Amino acid sequence: MTRIVDDCAAIALAGLADDIATHFADDPLGTLRHDLNLTVRAVGHLDDSRADGGVCDGVSYLSDGVILYRITGNRRENFTLAHELGHWLVDQADDVYDRLADLDDAAKLLESVCDQIARLLLLPDSRLASVVPATGVEAKHVTDLYDATNASIHACVIALRDRLPNMGAVLVIRHREDEVLYASVRPDDELGWPKVYPWPGQTLPSGHPLRSLRPGRTLRQRSFWTMPWGDRADFYLDAVADSRRTIAILSAVDLWQAEQFHPADKRDYDQRPELEVYCCGELRKFRGWPCSTCGKGYCPICGNCQCHKQIASEVVCAGSCFMQYLPHLLDANGLCEECR
Repeated sequence: MTRIVDDCAAIALAGLADDIATHFADDPLGTLRHDLNLTVRAVGHLDDSRADGGVCDGVSYLSDGVILYRITGNRRENFTLAHELGHWLVDQADDVYDRLADLDDAAKLLESVCDQIARLLLLPDSRLASVVPATGVEAKHVTDLYDATNASIHACVIALRDRLPNMGAVLVIRHREDEVLYASVRPDDELGWPKVYPWPGQTLPSGHPLRSLRPGRTLRQRSFWTMPWGDRADFYLDAVADSRRTIAILSAVDLWQAEQFHPADKRDYDQRPELEVYCCGELRKFRGWPCSTCGKGYCPICGNCQCHKQIASEVVCAGSCFMQYLPHLLDANGLCEECR
């Protein structure tokens, strides 16, 4: 899933000129209005919501080239504008929607793609590497990035997620409500998206150690996460708290040597088989369920399996039987063998 999100973000960003992309980090609002000729308006509140749930800081009306964003008076506005530009770029791209359409959690993946676009625009890899070491990722690096750049906390969360070497997540918890404000998940390279993961709007699970972490304190230990419907999985935790929020990393692997004993971890992943399909001019490998008729996978681009493609290529006999045949079974007059 990480590769899909990165690939889709790269496809979308390819439609943005390099000089415009470089200029965006310095002047997001001016770039949208003057370089891209989009209509951008600040509003006091937004009632619309994205497909992944939660109230948005921005809404795009793509066909009209209009972006609305909520006034926050801080760097969060820059991330909102970058995220909405991501939606606009995806809409301009040729096949991002098609790549995501047949995947589980397509709406969340689309939001992840736009988050990744926003991160790359506001916090390029070159700047990230100058602040966060290649190894030894820690929760405090989110605030290090925030202090060293003009990027929002959300952009810094996504950037640190990109540095995780394994499945995990980086999240920000708002103290007063014990609610996840931001979360960015890194799926497993081989097994894909976990069934248990944090997401914005979730409340900290009952009994979670982050509930008792006080400002100025840090925490490293084996912990867990629980979904609203009860599914639970263990994670290793690194966290730091200030007066307003807690920043935490959940990792499937003990990156910080928090424990000497590491029990075997049973974690649920997407169990769909890996399929290989040659379609739409390319050989593709992906996870999905095969067609029960032909036993082949559904192409992630056109959505057809082998038997659907065959049916789509059939034509109706020009005679009186009105049956469908492959073109080579009809004569020059379009007649089948029975109607000739």
